[in-house]
Amino acid sequence: MNSVRIDRQAIRRNYQALAAQLGGQAQVMAVIKADGYGHGMVEMATILQGVGASHFAVATVEQGVLLRQAGIRGRLVVLLGGLAAEISAMQSYALEPALFDADQFAQFSAAAARLPAPLPVHLKVDCGMGRLGFNPAEVGAWSEKLRAARGLELVALMSHFPSADGDLELTRRQNEVFGRCLATVRSHHAGVKAHIANSAATLLGREFHWDLVRPGLALYGCYPSPDPQWRHTPLVPAMSVATTLVQVEAAPAHKGVSYGHLDRTSRPSRLGVLPLGYAEGFSRRLSGGVGQVLIRGQRAPVMGRVCMNVTVVDVTDIPGACRGDEVIIMGQQGNDQIRAEEIAAWMGTINYEVLCLLGKSMPRHYFN
Repeated sequence: MNSVRIDRQAIRRNYQALAAQLGGQAQVMAVIKADGYGHGMVEMATILQGVGASHFAVATVEQGVLLRQAGIRGRLVVLLGGLAAEISAMQSYALEPALFDADQFAQFSAAAARLPAPLPVHLKVDCGMGRLGFNPAEVGAWSEKLRAARGLELVALMSHFPSADGDLELTRRQNEVFGRCLATVRSHHAGVKAHIANSAATLLGREFHWDLVRPGLALYGCYPSPDPQWRHTPLVPAMSVATTLVQVEAAPAHKGVSYGHLDRTSRPSRLGVLPLGYAEGFSRRLSGGVGQVLIRGQRAPVMGRVCMNVTVVDVTDIPGACRGDEVIIMGQQGNDQIRAEEIAAWMGTINYEVLCLLGKSMPRHYFN
């Protein structure tokens, strides 16, 4: 009845489109945290491994373990670092944690000293994100401490951009800071890799690519901004979401619809009922005509409040709409398309959240 449809071929094409524009020896580190942005983490890693991906980024040690148990090879970076109690699991499953905090360093170095071999780590420096990471002015000192830490092996320097999708000059300044940090680190650790580029910076160009890029959103076929400047790299949305009409009934003018009667019909109408709501990721913020769906290739606005598992839409202007009709929540039907970006604008959020919300709460079906 409700389904999330994932196009494997779109994932492959997006990966190849991104990899094709990388400079030098740069490679893609596929970000598949948050259950592959709602697309299914294990399935995404399997697809991407099949087209040559050899680096993956997850949020937690648990996610990394699941990927290893599913047969995923290559390098696995844990962006949130994990806990010192998970050090043994990190080594057993060949996971590489991000290191970004003094207390974390102390705990990790003590725990890793008991390991049979050094644990590879990625040193994170805060070049302006204002979140996780060491101060750039202190990167030399931390680099030396890592060289002295018997149980830890520094394999990469990393950072993150906060505004690569909207402020090019700020992004360039931060990239320059990152470059200076890298020079300092490499004076202590020759051969250390570098990565800072998210999807937006990957699309911006080679000056931001370094050794690895970390696209997430772009892999799934979405752009970091609605600005047309990003469309130079062809990306195909991989996720679509569908349901069916379970009821269509005539309604008189002035009939109240759903909880609180937020909406009333302004004319004799035909109202359709969808078997999904905010529990399935169709946000309550889409209530009262804010959201729309596609039925028979035409748009039907939401009527009244979105409920937990039920949503009402107005099908008065869609001739023949009836029980059993396919309804597209996100995706293409006929000549029209509802993209994650459009839903995000209705909700007052970003396409990342839309993918995660819709992708996690309904059965996923993969094709191609």
